[in-house]
Amino acid sequence: MRHIESLFPKQFSGHDSGYDVAYFRRQIPELNELNVSDAFIHRHRAALLEYLRQSSICRTCRGYATCAKHGDMKGFVQVLEPSPAGVSFGVRRCQPFHEFMAKLKVDRFARVAGVTEMDDSFQFSNYPPEQIKRYPNVIKYAREFARDFHPSSHADKPGLYIFGPPGVGKTHLMFAVFHQLRERGVPSLIVRSDSLFDHMRHLIADGQDLEPFLEALSTVPVLGIDEFAQERANDFSMEKLFRIINHRFHAKLSTWFTSNYSPPDAYRKGADDINDAVAPLRSRVMNMAILVKMDGPDARQRHLKTLV
Repeated sequence: MRHIESLFPKQFSGHDSGYDVAYFRRQIPELNELNVSDAFIHRHRAALLEYLRQSSICRTCRGYATCAKHGDMKGFVQVLEPSPAGVSFGVRRCQPFHEFMAKLKVDRFARVAGVTEMDDSFQFSNYPPEQIKRYPNVIKYAREFARDFHPSSHADKPGLYIFGPPGVGKTHLMFAVFHQLRERGVPSLIVRSDSLFDHMRHLIADGQDLEPFLEALSTVPVLGIDEFAQERANDFSMEKLFRIINHRFHAKLSTWFTSNYSPPDAYRKGADDINDAVAPLRSRVMNMAILVKMDGPDARQRHLKTLV
């Protein structure tokens, strides 16, 4: 927390005499809630005017990148806190600043191998009409999530676990959601499970630190895992996957999955789980995402070309 007195514009000095105590009590209800005295308000009129000015800028905020504040105040929001004298004026980093920094971190990891590049052809506008008719509630949820999700207000809005046979639009739907999130500037990542763990092994083989990559996957506001449970799983991959999923489960971070396997069938060989971590992993996945089973014809078979 930084104190703000040193940041007040000098031009406010001498220009606060036209504002009485009643004005500040109307404009800043917190003063009444904090039982601030009239004498304190009268003495700090210039500071309170600056508080109102800064608050008016924040109300029209469209993100840190276009912050209308200048100098040291960019990326900060003013706060009033109780103090023995009445209230103290302070500043703290605003939510848009934290979201901006999170997006920078996500973008950095999105450029490394192991993070799936999204095919621009997968959009809501060209999603198979027959699947829209077959699953209207699913499409509605996906569209609303892509349009409305915001990390600060929808942090507990779950993703979908979409499973079914190949070619029924699972990946298309998830990519359409993440395309719109990316266009809106929402920090998000999509990874494919097989390339994800290959990338981790390459980082280790090259002597690089694995922690920043794991931390990004564990904390990004929205994560998509394509082809879940398709990779050749082993103790290493299951340990890392459980760590990512466990953190996201407890933090209530939205996570999307596509898979050819229903959750009870994921990471099983015959009748047995392939690893002791599978049961707790499965339990978390089933409780952190809405399950969606998709069927239908394989769309990839429609445009096959043959030579006779």
